[in-house]
Amino acid sequence: MADTENVTSHPKGAKGTKRSIEESERAKRSAAQAKPAPKRVGSPRWWAPLMVALMIAGLLIVVLAYVFSGNLPVPGWGNYNLFLGIGLMLVGMLMTMGWK
Repeated sequence: MADTENVTSHPKGAKGTKRSIEESERAKRSAAQAKPAPKRVGSPRWWAPLMVALMIAGLLIVVLAYVFSGNLPVPGWGNYNLFLGIGLMLVGMLMTMGWK
């Protein structure tokens, strides 16, 4: 009776048998195939450099407009050069909210 108890106490695929090894390998393969590729979290690589470049370009335009009394960077625009510079800085600042 001791032999029958030992045989019945183990589950169908006993540990270490050929069947259990094949089943565990098959389960590992299916689990590896089922996992989706990890998605990149965050902003694109060009986001931060463009954001900083816009803010610096806007600052330079504002400084040029003040130093040259509105004659630079776009001659004839006068003080509207300030709007251009402030607009570029604003776009750069708004881009900071989308940066991850």
